Amino acid sequence: MELIDWPGVARNTLWIIGLSIALAAWSHLRWWAHRRQIKVRHALESPRFQIPFNIGLILFCISLAWSATRWWERGLWILLGAAFTWQIIMGLLLVRRDGWDAAPTHPSAAAAATDPSDSIS
Repeated sequence: MELIDWPGVARNTLWIIGLSIALAAWSHLRWWAHRRQIKVRHALESPRFQIPFNIGLILFCISLAWSATRWWERGLWILLGAAFTWQIIMGLLLVRRDGWDAAPTHPSAAAAATDPSDSIS
């Protein structure tokens, strides 16, 4: 008789690590946006945030797909994980083209980056 459900521990570890990565990506983004003096909402589109955040959400989806009891529930988690994977691929292509610290593409974000009076408080 085994007292510890090791597959259950692994499933729960995945979602905890995934959400920890997502939270760390959010925290790093807020710090980065503050240092660059741009609004967080404009920095959300940067690959600096999108790639690690989506990696965390993929781990979360894997965990929930692994623990799903119905076939359609598992399918939906896999589909959502595939969407996050697609966002990572698109983000990596953007990084390859423009780099990690590419300026935000939103017009008011570019103005905010040059206007220090519009910084985050």
